[in-house]
Amino acid sequence: MELDPDAIKQALKDGYKDKSTNRYIIYPSEINDDPKYSSYSPYEFIFGQYSDDIDEKIYLHPDGKSPFTKLVRLKLLYSLLEAPKNKNGCFIEFSKLKYTGKINSIFPLHDRTITDQMVEYVWEWQCTPWNMPFEDYRQYFGEKMSLYYLFMAHYSRWLIIPSIVGFSFQLVVWGTLNFSHPVLPFFGVVICLWSIFMLEYWKQEQSIKAVHWGMTEFEEDEPDRPEFLGEPIKSYIDGNTFLYYPVEHQKDSLRVSYAVISSFIMLLVGVLASIYILKFALQSGAAAPYASTIASVLNTIQITVFNSIYQEVATLLTNNENHRTDTLYEDYLIVKLFAFQFINSYSSFFFLAFIAESLPRPNVDDDANVGECGAPSCMNPLSINLAIIFGTRLTLNNFMQIFFPYRNYKKKFSEETADVDPETILHMTPAECDYLLMNYDGLLENINLYADAAIQYGFSTLFVTALPVAPALSLISNYFKCKLNIWKTVKFYQRPMPIGAQDIGTWLYIFQFLSAAAVITNGALICFTMKIMTHYSYAGKAWIFIGFQWTLFTAQYLSMLFIDDVPEDVTIQIQRMKYIEEKVIFKVPDPEGEDGDEHSSNNVVTEHPSTCFTPGGKYMVRAINFAGLPDVSIQPYPSKSTYNFSNTNPLVNKI
Repeated sequence: MELDPDAIKQALKDGYKDKSTNRYIIYPSEINDDPKYSSYSPYEFIFGQYSDDIDEKIYLHPDGKSPFTKLVRLKLLYSLLEAPKNKNGCFIEFSKLKYTGKINSIFPLHDRTITDQMVEYVWEWQCTPWNMPFEDYRQYFGEKMSLYYLFMAHYSRWLIIPSIVGFSFQLVVWGTLNFSHPVLPFFGVVICLWSIFMLEYWKQEQSIKAVHWGMTEFEEDEPDRPEFLGEPIKSYIDGNTFLYYPVEHQKDSLRVSYAVISSFIMLLVGVLASIYILKFALQSGAAAPYASTIASVLNTIQITVFNSIYQEVATLLTNNENHRTDTLYEDYLIVKLFAFQFINSYSSFFFLAFIAESLPRPNVDDDANVGECGAPSCMNPLSINLAIIFGTRLTLNNFMQIFFPYRNYKKKFSEETADVDPETILHMTPAECDYLLMNYDGLLENINLYADAAIQYGFSTLFVTALPVAPALSLISNYFKCKLNIWKTVKFYQRPMPIGAQDIGTWLYIFQFLSAAAVITNGALICFTMKIMTHYSYAGKAWIFIGFQWTLFTAQYLSMLFIDDVPEDVTIQIQRMKYIEEKVIFKVPDPEGEDGDEHSSNNVVTEHPSTCFTPGGKYMVRAINFAGLPDVSIQPYPSKSTYNFSNTNPLVNKI
């Protein structure tokens, strides 16, 4: 719960006395608020556990009436219903009941006043991805979904400059019809560096939001998934009852998953090979001018269909693996989906960029053409293929993200109301109306949103030297994508259950992987595919390629090293939060405050380099063990008010 800045400042200033002894156990204090140390006030964005023993004025009252916002109430209600009985919960396992078909749905009601205002603002032209009302989204959808929109805002804002530069370079390429223009390597280097800076500053932004939203310690404790199956046994570690699932059974399930995934990849390679065999056949006939276009369209359809089918298969495989926590389940599903989608989405480009040129040229082909490229350079068909597939994918994906939810919603509505009188439908309760909407699977929907963003990010970075306009296409797509996603979520889906999140998790590593891969792909394009190094031998090109990629890898590593993942201000505020929670909520006593009500009454006074005494003969020192110094032994004198320190180190005597 967020704490009230004025209330906690006053609480620290007043200190806290033990009611039985009327002595301070927490002395009055005030935190240094000089802005040169931190841009945050010491008392803002401070969160602490809610306790009935604490005066409620300590907690922030956003609406002036209660510290419990609608978001907090919704999370509490759901937690109380799902929590085990030993934690005073109802222990209703909704996910398991839905999974076994014993209940149809569980969802919070939409607040149509809020959603109508949200949609109205979203469709205004000036509502760009980076100025959306993220705090409103957080209060309505929860932190996990809001982090996706925050990431898209950060990514889109960073796309602005590459979009302008890339579009300018693309005009140069189109104007000269030189797909190996000398300006392209420069743009490739810029994008490779841009990508890592974008992600490094995203780390800072997500850490700042974690502080603002009270999510800095969210991932420290995670319960088992309700779908996790196992035998209840007494723990062989601490004796508590827990669900046991043999490791060998899970390994067997993983082997099945690997076999199925390998089969899908082999099938994918076969389909891709068929598309290129068709292309080569068309190139030798009357349809030769359209061969590349037909192949690109078929490639786009293949990518879309395979991704849709594979997602269902990957979900079934991950369910069968029986992972204990949501984080493990999500990580394994993400790796399966992205590994396949990476190959499915980019394999045709790798073929055109690095393999086609080395294949034998068809006899009917023009003598000026090289390999299976159908052009004097593979950069020409690569650029065209990228433009067609990327442009079609962006358009098709945005269309499908609206069409399929709308179709499924209409289908469910028809099925549920088939035998219901129209007059009854008009007078349904809000709960009945929302039940007719589709169920929102927060985990899968979140994965789909990030997967789509990751594939788009790959198009914008991996082969950007072949299509400099790709960042601009991504920026335009993001402008509409964010609007459409909000609109469809509130129109076609039941309200998502708000879920907390500290960061974007595994997806950050996937974006970093794509940034590193972009160095290799763009370096290889510049050195081996483009026609700007024809005067170098193959060995010379290879050495330039090695130098290119390791120079950029070093630059990426140094940027990661010198740009803090967590700003110093955020680190300071997290430390302040832990301190304030200890003192204001948990009433952890000050070390000096256990034996009296004045600071000076318990201070150890040094009188001689080797001796010291405590006033009144009180034993103040409980334990001393300074790192890097010998232990200090304390010998009582007959008076029991003076102690001899066997260690005469000045630091020890000063303390």
